[in-house]
Amino acid sequence: MRMAKAGKQAFRRCAAVLATAACLAIAVGNIPRDALFSFGQSLALLSAGLQQPEGGAVALNGRLEQLPSGNSPGKNGESWIPGASSEEADAQKPEDADSSGSDTPLVPATREPPPRSENSGDIATQQISAGSSFVQGIAIKNASSRTVDIASELAQKPDLGLTDTTEPQVLIMHTHTSECYMTYDAGYYNSDDPVRSSDPTCSVLAVGETIAATLREAGIGVIHDSTFHDSPKYSGAYERSAVTVQGILDQYPSIKVVLDIHRDAMTQGDGTKIKPTVEIDGKKAAQCMIIASTCDTEAVPHPNWEQNLRFALRLQSALHTKYEGLVRPLYLVDSRYNQHLTNGSLLIEVGSDSNTVEEAVYSGQLLGKTLAQVLDELKS
Repeated sequence: MRMAKAGKQAFRRCAAVLATAACLAIAVGNIPRDALFSFGQSLALLSAGLQQPEGGAVALNGRLEQLPSGNSPGKNGESWIPGASSEEADAQKPEDADSSGSDTPLVPATREPPPRSENSGDIATQQISAGSSFVQGIAIKNASSRTVDIASELAQKPDLGLTDTTEPQVLIMHTHTSECYMTYDAGYYNSDDPVRSSDPTCSVLAVGETIAATLREAGIGVIHDSTFHDSPKYSGAYERSAVTVQGILDQYPSIKVVLDIHRDAMTQGDGTKIKPTVEIDGKKAAQCMIIASTCDTEAVPHPNWEQNLRFALRLQSALHTKYEGLVRPLYLVDSRYNQHLTNGSLLIEVGSDSNTVEEAVYSGQLLGKTLAQVLDELKS
């Protein structure tokens, strides 16, 4: 049993190294992206085989093989309409109204910076949190129906149940697994640039694995689940991700923290896309936004929502203090987003669809380092 466990840990360390190498290769830009796509599929399979329930690798392999792999929008005459999710828009909808994206074929991201086409738009870089009033590292955007005493909640330690153990205590997953980033930084986008992709080297999967690798380096047991919940059908993704998360929690009861990693999408009326960005240590990083639910109704119960909020406040304060400007104001919503499954469940938007994958991966590194510090402080 000990040898089997040691073997799994060794393979997980190997997966972390491979993931980090992929992210670095993207950042440096010295490896063709076609090669990275092939590598990324292997990486996703390795992650699934080692870290998902039995059969996960086979299921993921089937999904990857079925998804379009050409550079054009769709195959065999299929139309493809770019559509990005926005949790900010979703937050105004009922729990089951998970339809902000389109059920369209997924395509891999653009491999090389394309020339600007006639159907293009501008990208405006903004530091969204600039000008917000941060008190104790906290700024709030309250879109919920509840009034919250932030100072009181911040003063109370969240009851996460973290301990000193080698067992996994963190799960990183993605409800909208296909959300992807730009692969070039030219101040514009073309209308056929993909916003959803099966390529794990340019999607939220790359960010999730970066966070996971950073936590592992800090000695924190983590599982990164790479299940696609928004493909081939987008609607119902939260219901499907809840089943995935609950299954992993049943298999690994030591998990106390669940992070659902997304990326945002913001487009103005004139078609200009907003790119939330901040410079940290001389390098551009995609701004992050933590979303915490204050929901607790008879139809949608979430009795321990204050525990999740207290965790969100601690993480928000630490991120702003350590890397000023990295986080946008904490977003409070009525939608539950599966945060009832643990006291440490949060949804985090890393950048938008106009940020580059390099910027998002860098933010994943900063987020992982800060999260490791916060989790250590919260151990009982």
